[in-house]
Amino acid sequence: MVLVVSSDNLRGLPSDMAGILKDRSFPVYFVGFMDLFGVSLILPLLLSHARVLGASPTLVGIFGSVYGGLQLVFSPIMGRWSDLSGRRLVLMLSLVLSACGYFTMGLAVSVPLMFFARIPLGIFKQSQNISKSYLADVVPEAQQSLVLGRFNAASSIGFILGPIVGGHIAERPGGFYMAAMCAAIIFFINSGIVWFFIPEIKTEHQFHTTKQDPAMVEIIQDSANSTFSPKVFFDSLRTIRWWTLWDLFLIKFCLGFSVLVFRSNFSLMAIEKFETSPSINGYLISYSGIVSAVCGFFVGWISNQYRNNGRLLCHMSIIQMLSLFGLAVAPSLWMLVICLTPLSFVTTVSRVAGTSLTIQRGRKEEVGVLLGLSQSVMSLARMMSPMLAGLTQEVSVMGPAVLGGGASAIAVLIMFFRPQDKIPYDKKYS
Repeated sequence: MVLVVSSDNLRGLPSDMAGILKDRSFPVYFVGFMDLFGVSLILPLLLSHARVLGASPTLVGIFGSVYGGLQLVFSPIMGRWSDLSGRRLVLMLSLVLSACGYFTMGLAVSVPLMFFARIPLGIFKQSQNISKSYLADVVPEAQQSLVLGRFNAASSIGFILGPIVGGHIAERPGGFYMAAMCAAIIFFINSGIVWFFIPEIKTEHQFHTTKQDPAMVEIIQDSANSTFSPKVFFDSLRTIRWWTLWDLFLIKFCLGFSVLVFRSNFSLMAIEKFETSPSINGYLISYSGIVSAVCGFFVGWISNQYRNNGRLLCHMSIIQMLSLFGLAVAPSLWMLVICLTPLSFVTTVSRVAGTSLTIQRGRKEEVGVLLGLSQSVMSLARMMSPMLAGLTQEVSVMGPAVLGGGASAIAVLIMFFRPQDKIPYDKKYS
């Protein structure tokens, strides 16, 4: 039996029933925590282990780009699949196949085998976006920022703890392989949590033909009533209202790129400019993660104070721009820490505000593919940022911070000319 519910009609339910539906977010928080805990358990060890197996620096760079390239292509595909086949099914498959990827990595004794193990992860490791799509289905729009903020906070805690545990495991003989197997087990356990504790929710789509193009309505209805296929996927891209979303995707790219390009060479910058030790760099990275995790629990309150995600995103972008330029001219390690604090804060809030805006502007039946496209945008930024960070650091040790500040400034300019709180969209079709 499948429960049919939309996020809008939760408001009309009795308070006890609405409370039960809201409680479904808590297992998803734990899934998010376990997800990034498993990823970060092995992620810091991947490139160094590839070097141990004999990969050249160039090959290591290519190895690092494989994941981002596959995510760029498959994130929207997996998102659309979850729109049509149900979040729970696709989330379980994502976790199980990711576990198989980590299990294969645990058996890999050569660079080609590590590449092979990376492929299913790049294709199917979409659990974060599918979890967010599920949350968007089961909570009212007014509470989405609160719930998404808590989900990001839970995931961030996992990302903070994972490297610590993975580092200790890696110090043992055969540590990398043990860490990979632990990651695989964690993902298998996560799929079991989804099976036992997260019910399937299918969104009830309403199609209003009075103001839409009849041909477009036919495409949407055919997609909703079809099994997933390449034709259905590409047809669904035609129905997306790009005129209300293109600037938001561009803003998200600029904001994501600005932070990624700064963080790509952060440790090297700190060593060269402030002569920090590896342990100090570890504390700096952990501090940034802790700030982000704590802020995640307050995103809902902040969003409620603003009551306007477009304005909130604009203000956070301005602070992000100023923080990055501040980091570029920081004269001491303490000033670096002071500027890192608002940067970690605003990136957390901006991510939730951007996700909420994307969900609001899209139709309910497109949430998965829209969040997948957002992930593709971030994958593109993730692929570009390491190379550009290296090039700018050749010019100046703080070059990545300056480049990041400039990218944030572009996002601010876009929002100045196209205020995100004034982009028209018809709630009737969302």
